[in-house]
Order: sequence, then structure tokens, then C-alpha cells
Amino acid sequence: MLRKLKANLLRNWKAKLASLLIACIFYINLQNSKILIKTINVPIEYPKLSGNLSYSKNPEKTIPVRVEGLKDVVNYYSQFMKAVIDSEDVQIGVTEVPIKKIVGVPSGVKVTKLRKTVPVEIESRGLKVIPIEAVFEGTPPPNFEKLTQILSPTKITISGKPQDLERISKITLPEISLIDKKEPFARTVRIPDLPKGVGILGSRDVTVNVNIIPLSYKSGEQTVAGIPITCSGLDAKLEPELSEEQVAIRYFSVKPIRSAQVLTGIIAQVPCNYIYDPVKDKIIPELQPQVAKVRIIKNKDLKGIEILQINPEKIEIRYKVKEGSPKNEIPSDPGEDGSELDSDSWLEKNPS
Repeated sequence: MLRKLKANLLRNWKAKLASLLIACIFYINLQNSKILIKTINVPIEYPKLSGNLSYSKNPEKTIPVRVEGLKDVVNYYSQFMKAVIDSEDVQIGVTEVPIKKIVGVPSGVKVTKLRKTVPVEIESRGLKVIPIEAVFEGTPPPNFEKLTQILSPTKITISGKPQDLERISKITLPEISLIDKKEPFARTVRIPDLPKGVGILGSRDVTVNVNIIPLSYKSGEQTVAGIPITCSGLDAKLEPELSEEQVAIRYFSVKPIRSAQVLTGIIAQVPCNYIYDPVKDKIIPELQPQVAKVRIIKNKDLKGIEILQINPEKIEIRYKVKEGSPKNEIPSDPGEDGSELDSDSWLEKNPS
């Protein structure tokens, strides 16, 4: 029995061995066909920079890596891989920053970085607050004149290299036409492009309110709009934000008077008497906004006119600390005659 079995196994043994070898080769090829080795470019994730630091040039977006693993796994997960830079390795100037890890790599896939570092250039950027200037084209029709213009905002903060900021002292808006204008109007003007490397913090839109008035003399009851509101007693370390920038008044005059005389001879004023405490690093009082009553101040040439109504009578004022305000100093007393909060003001509650 054993002899017969042995004879059967040895019969055509060469053919059987060849068949076994061919089967092994096919199996190995089949397994190898599932393994994929390829080079791909993965995106680099750069850390966000704080303060006044910025990337001075466009840094490289990708680095090459070699991935090895099951074909389907490699092809699917390659899209989620990215190189990560540690924020602690980022320094001012030009440095070769190491690529410490590749994230998004699944289990069973081997990744080899073909580059260990990437060049990064970091520069320190300065900030500068500069005024905005409106420019006008043409003139109103006869018997009309442009009296005032109010910009909102009046200043803007720009950022860039200190040497670039030194060359910019103000921003001039595109020209605004006054031709055929017989009444007050407002325009929203976009700030023009600044030199390369200089950016704008905040909105690029500026609202320009232009006051056009007739030149005629009138007596009796009249209304004039567009009187700018100013702050009195403002702490130099604070920056106010008014809910309204202008007021309108209704007045009575026995003698004929020009609207221009009213607009140039009257001041609309609100008390801005919150203070900044640098020791506690807070604005006092803490409750905001401040509700302030608008006060009209007339010059001596307008003593004869009677103010009948102010619109609005009260406005809201919010405060913020100016950038770069020194700390650990005794705050100055911003007091001024007539500068007071409303009836429930903080100063009245704290007379000392």
C-alpha cells in the first residue's frame, strides 16, 4: 500500500514540482500587486503667527514624501496627509525649519520624508495710524457752497515694514465731484491700493458726508444739519466711538443769518470723561456705553439766535484703549468745565 502511494507521488514528480513553483510565483505576484510604493507631494501646514510677525514671502506649499502600503489604502489616505511645522521652530529671519511629522498617516502605511526641512522667512511688521484726506472736484452751482465734510473713519491703521511705513504720512481718497450738488450728500469711497507690502487693518471703505448749503440770508425759524460732534475732557489714552457723528439743530433768529455762519459758529459737544487706570488696566467706570447729552456752544456773533431743538439730544459713547498707551502711570485728570456724565454719572456718584 505504501509502495503504491509512494509510486503515485513520484510519478511525474518533475511536472508536479514545476506546477508548485509556478503557483508560488503567481501567489507572490498577486500579493505584490496589492503593495504600492510611490512619491507624492503633501501640503505643509504653517503655524499662525502672533503679534506683528508675518511670512515675508510665500513659503513652499508642499514637500515630497515616499509612501508604501496597500494600494487601496495608500491611494485613499494620501489626500489627507500633511506636513506639520512646530511653532516653536519658527523664528524671525530666514531659517530652515524641520518637518517633524506627517499627520493623517493610517496604520500599515510607511511614509519616508524626502526632505527634512523647509526654508521659512519671518519678518517683524510695524503698525502706524495715519489720517485720511478727502479730495473734491469742481464746485457746487452758483449760490451754493461746500461748508464741511466729515469722514468716517478719519484715521486708519496700516501695517508693513517700518521703512515702508515711514514713507506714508496720509491716505488721499479718490476725488469726489461737487458739480450740480445743491444739498448735503454722502459717498462711500474705497481706499486706493497701497504700496506693495503695506496692508490695511480693518475695512477699506470710508464714508464721506459733505454738507452743501445755500448762500442766502434768512431770518425766523431755520434748521441746519451736519454739525460735527466733538469730545470734551477726553483722556489721552482712550479712543471714543460715538453713536452719532453729527447733529441737526432748529433755531430762531430775528436778524437774517446765513446757514454757513451757524455751522461755523456753533460747536456740538459731549463730555467724554471716562478715564483709563493703567494700574488696574481697565477703563473707569466699567459700564459702557456712556449716555451723554449734546451741548451746543455758540460764538459771540450768534448770541442772538435761540436754539429750539437738538437732534439727537443724547448719544452713546463707547471707549477703547489706544494702542501703545503707556501703563503703570497715574492717569491724568481729563476734567473740563461743563464736562459731565448724565444725571446718573459715575463722577456724581464718586465726587472725590
